[in-house]
Amino acid sequence: MPQIHRLSPYRDRRNLWHLFVFVRIISSLNCAGFIFFFTLPLKPFSMKTIKLPFAILISACLALSGVVNAQDIHFSQFTQSPLTLNPALAGTSVWIRAGMIFRDQWRAVHSMNSNNTFTTLGASFDIKSKRRWIKAKNQTERYRQSGDNGFGWGVNIYNDRAGDGHMGTLNVNGTLAYQIMTGEKSMIALGFQGGIMQRSIDFSKLYWGTQYDPTSSTGYNVALPADKAIAGGDDSFIIPDLGTGLTYTYKKNERYMRGNDQMDFTLGAALFHAAPFKYSFLGSTEKLYQRLVIHGMSTIGIKNTSIALVPAVMIQKQGPNQEIFAGSMVRYMLKEDSKYTGYVKGASISAGGYYRNKDAFVAAALFEFASYGIGVSYDFNLSGLRTVSSGRGGLEITLRFLNPSPFLFSQASFGK
Repeated sequence: MPQIHRLSPYRDRRNLWHLFVFVRIISSLNCAGFIFFFTLPLKPFSMKTIKLPFAILISACLALSGVVNAQDIHFSQFTQSPLTLNPALAGTSVWIRAGMIFRDQWRAVHSMNSNNTFTTLGASFDIKSKRRWIKAKNQTERYRQSGDNGFGWGVNIYNDRAGDGHMGTLNVNGTLAYQIMTGEKSMIALGFQGGIMQRSIDFSKLYWGTQYDPTSSTGYNVALPADKAIAGGDDSFIIPDLGTGLTYTYKKNERYMRGNDQMDFTLGAALFHAAPFKYSFLGSTEKLYQRLVIHGMSTIGIKNTSIALVPAVMIQKQGPNQEIFAGSMVRYMLKEDSKYTGYVKGASISAGGYYRNKDAFVAAALFEFASYGIGVSYDFNLSGLRTVSSGRGGLEITLRFLNPSPFLFSQASFGK
């Protein structure tokens, strides 16, 4: 009967990292995860023998399914990545909107092994078909939206890389939306998105059951051939990607520095991977799960103050994976743009928190100055992985540009 060694929090911390990385990769495979629990006790839990259950599990998974069913990336600052939230949001901001987002997850964990990273970089740009904003009455430097219907279009790209096998996703999409004014204070938008998705993996970075070598100091021998399950597989494939979405927006009143009575909200639903295509490294007929998103965002001004509440909620489901994410920011208006000269630039600061069910608490902050905005958030892990992560999760940084400045742009109802 093999002896099961007790884990040392110091000696085996690196082993726990390998376990975490491997589970991250395997969690995206269409495979029965219980195999891991049968293979784990085969040898003492050491750097040498931990390779065996890893190799057996990944070989079994690939042999059984031959497909990767990955969950889409998710951003904690989801309101700063509009085109990955809902295609109907294209062109619903001011005139031009551009943004970048960077996410670095599990840095506290993978610092134990510099060969492993979990990073996502995204960028988006969207614009209205025409400048559907006009100068507010008697104010030379202040604008409001016109009440006209119109198009919006945009493009977004993101690249995600994760784990030992450098499993990557590159997604490039174009978006077209049409906004219909349903009254002076409300608007409906319908959007469509299409593009390509590339998935890639470096099989040479993974360990296989056929490479297990008990005589080796590391427990495996890379000179031995890899598992036959990947012999006819591809390390990269490209598929089409389609999505659609619908939003409803309501705006009421106007925000002033000393009379904050602004009220607006947006509700929406979107479907990504609407026509799922074959999705496999190894020739399986499995298809990518569709992703359904329901979301809501609002700005609620507190009268006679410089403060507004900015709550947001997102619920999404993709195959067996479900996420509920909700919280709020509190925004404080530091100063407004000058209404006549334009020499004084508006600025605000926001701070708050969100909760992702059974996963993390997210602390977030946003600073806005004139047309620019920079946001920072950090995920504090609350799931079972906190044993490995020590509660530390993901850092996220966003950059945003709006033209004209949202401080110049009147928040009055559309046709007022």
